Amino acid sequence: MAHPKLSPTEKQKLLEYIGDRIVVAAISGGKDSAAMALFLKENGIPFEGVFMDTKWEHPATLDYITHYLPKYIGPIKKIGEPMGLPGLVRKKQLFPLMNARFCTGVLKLEPMRKHLNKKEADIVNAVGIRAEESADRSRQPMWEYSKELDAEVWRPLLNWTEQDVIDIHTAHNMLPNPLYLMGAERVGCWPCIFSTKRAIRIMTRDTPERIDQIRRLEREVNIKRRRNNPKAKRVSWFYRNGRNYPIDEVVAWASNYEGDAELFAAEDHHKGCMKWGLCDISHPIQNQKDIIADGKDKRRKGPST
Repeated sequence: MAHPKLSPTEKQKLLEYIGDRIVVAAISGGKDSAAMALFLKENGIPFEGVFMDTKWEHPATLDYITHYLPKYIGPIKKIGEPMGLPGLVRKKQLFPLMNARFCTGVLKLEPMRKHLNKKEADIVNAVGIRAEESADRSRQPMWEYSKELDAEVWRPLLNWTEQDVIDIHTAHNMLPNPLYLMGAERVGCWPCIFSTKRAIRIMTRDTPERIDQIRRLEREVNIKRRRNNPKAKRVSWFYRNGRNYPIDEVVAWASNYEGDAELFAAEDHHKGCMKWGLCDISHPIQNQKDIIADGKDKRRKGPST
């Protein structure tokens, strides 16, 4: 299948509309922002790739941003708050909540705002958001002015499907972030407060050190909260319906497959690699390391593990 492409007329109108403005593309390390960058290159639209480093990404995502992706889309500038998410949590003595996602505002929007405000030119901020991802995103327009960023925000992939995103990766022979091939659905914050059972299982299996880090962070924050106020409510990384769930409880919940899949459903990592048609890569993260070290696509073949 082919991904959406602009007709010569559409391309000309788009280039005329952008004019001499600087396009700054937010690159997260995820599939949508990578697809957006490929789309911009396909249509001859110069852009500056910018990555907001929250200090909470998977090491493989940082490798993808730093060493793999630039070979296909060009340089990516890293910006962000030095304290990162762990420092922000310690400062606030609180974890992000579904209705209070201070992590996004402090670690992503604010660094981007500061970065854009330094430029002495009109800006177009391109973001890889797709309407089918959520009801909220489906209501967002293709173009709109952001007073906060003092820039026009452009969502080039708004009407794309997930398959369109996969297809443009395939067309450019570019691998996705290896976490997708391991079954992850989100590859930004590791973990995100919206993590699924599958994501927690992958994390428990492949990056148990992050589970340990969350456990230590929960303990540290709660000790400080109780020190300041003996009656302070206990908090944790995961919170739902008025209740905090300590990380060990979440890991136990995620390990229970009951009601999760049909009897013959594929395992987590197979669900990811089948979606991308890349189950010939047996060790996605090691495969990426090999490519980075060798400078070429040298895939590790064999049964997925």
